[in-house]
Amino acid sequence: MTLKLKEINQDDRGYINILEGNDLGCEEANISFTKKGFARGGCIHNDNDEHLLVISGEINLICGEFLYMLTKGGVVNIGRKTPHYYVASKDSLVMEWGATIEEKKEKDPDFRKIVDRINDNRHI
Repeated sequence: MTLKLKEINQDDRGYINILEGNDLGCEEANISFTKKGFARGGCIHNDNDEHLLVISGEINLICGEFLYMLTKGGVVNIGRKTPHYYVASKDSLVMEWGATIEEKKEKDPDFRKIVDRINDNRHI
């Protein structure tokens, strides 16, 4: 099996790549690089759990009402219908899989506002 990374987004926060040719048994897997101080997510997935692995760096993952501080090798399962986002406390490389492409478009309004506020303040 051959795996390739295809860049799908790049901005001030870093970049997101899709892992193509994956054999993880899910529709999509992505690897994102997030610069220190920036946030990603603010989403909620109604049908599938999502899994997150910190490849390098350190993040603070807010998952519902829980906070997880994850470093290299840290893994967490985010249950379906659980709003979540993370803030990179160091430059971080994170892999996510399990939610479908359509589910990733669904945002939790309150969590998304927090993510946008963190990122807007980061640009000051």
